[in-house]
Amino acid sequence: MAQGLLYAHSGWRYIVLLVLVIAIVKMVLGWLGKGTWSKLDQQLGMITPIVIDVQWLLGIVLWLMAPAAWFVARNASFAEHIGTMTLALIAGHIGWSRAKRATVDVDKFRNAAIGFIIAGLLVGLGVARITGVM
Repeated sequence: MAQGLLYAHSGWRYIVLLVLVIAIVKMVLGWLGKGTWSKLDQQLGMITPIVIDVQWLLGIVLWLMAPAAWFVARNASFAEHIGTMTLALIAGHIGWSRAKRATVDVDKFRNAAIGFIIAGLLVGLGVARITGVM
């Protein structure tokens, strides 16, 4: 079962990256182009944190199932990965929450873009850290 979760976690990351890239591009274009907030923007903004949530939950369950989960302190990169991904999750949610509360369309785009960009950078950093790139 842990192997299946590992495959799911590894495969889902591509969905996370794809959704983040699409959301960031759409929100930045709306922000800089002073676009009008549409139903598509609403749906994309809502889906982006959910996709990150699923990845985070898969990772936490996988970590809890691992035999060495309680000895994570031995390997700092795992602890850093969990912390970085948790921060990415929080950044995505804060950006989306602020976008929902904004009353002006440009502010919605700006808030979502900033939150999703920060989340994307943190995801990239977390993946680089766990794969040994950094």
